[in-house]
Amino acid sequence: MNTRKKFWIVLIGAILAMVVIACSCGSLVPTPTATPLPPAGASMAGKWLDPDTSGTITTIVAQNGGYAVVSVINPDPSRGTNELTKTSWSNGVLTWTYCIPNGNCITSVTVSVSDSSLETTWTDDRGYSGTTTFQRQP
Repeated sequence: MNTRKKFWIVLIGAILAMVVIACSCGSLVPTPTATPLPPAGASMAGKWLDPDTSGTITTIVAQNGGYAVVSVINPDPSRGTNELTKTSWSNGVLTWTYCIPNGNCITSVTVSVSDSSLETTWTDDRGYSGTTTFQRQP
């Protein structure tokens, strides 16, 4: 094989290798932990069921160009009434804290929203944390 053909084969192979490396590195870019604003058509406003509890419903309303939590209610009368202690909207992220009577206080932070689900992360005052996918209620 002549030198000119070898040169082109090596050059094209090197370019293809760089393209493959560049494309595979895209998965190393961290994804954001919070969606700045709901996608067009999706709203945080509404009633949201926490499937990890015995029926807790969080109610969110649109307020002052953002959103606010107005209640966190569990229908189980033996559990008592949750106390909403904080709600804030900043840079497209809704954060709220509520306390369970004789229990822990939980802070939730929105991550993303769609027409049917609200993704959050949460922490409590006992050092536990996790994620919850709330389900929109009619």
